[in-house]
Amino acid sequence: MRVYILDDCEILRMSLSLVLQQEPEIEVCGDSGSGMEDLVQQIMRSGCTTLLIGLRLRNNDGLSITKKLRAASSNIVVIALGYSTDKANVQSMYQSGVDAFISISSSNEEIVAKTVSARRNSALCDFSSTTSCDRISLHPLG
Repeated sequence: MRVYILDDCEILRMSLSLVLQQEPEIEVCGDSGSGMEDLVQQIMRSGCTTLLIGLRLRNNDGLSITKKLRAASSNIVVIALGYSTDKANVQSMYQSGVDAFISISSSNEEIVAKTVSARRNSALCDFSSTTSCDRISLHPLG
C-alpha cells in the first residue's frame, strides 16, 4: 500500500509518516501541504493507492481536492483526517467521495489499522469513528 499524506501541519505529516512507515505493508510515497497549484496531479503522479487528507487546510479544501480526484476518475482511497465530525460533515464527506474518516485524536494503532483496512467502495463508506467521542483541543496548536 502506497500512502500520500496531505496536511498543512508539517509536524502532523512527519508524525503520521513515522507511524505508518513502521507498518511493513505501508510505504509513504509522498507528503505535502496544500499550497501547491498542481496538487491533484502531484498526488496522482505519486502512485499512491491511499491519500490521507486533512479536512482543515489553509490553501485548499480537503473535500474539494477529493472531488477533483474523483472527477479525474481516480481510484485512490481517500481517508479524511479531522476533529469535529457532526452529521453535516459526514454527509459532505460522503458526497465528496471520501472513503473513510480518522480522528486526529486516534491512537497510533487506530490510525494504522484504519489506514490498512480502508478500501475504495463508493457504495460503502466507513465513517464509523465519527460516532465516537472525538477529543477536541481547546488550545490551538500554533
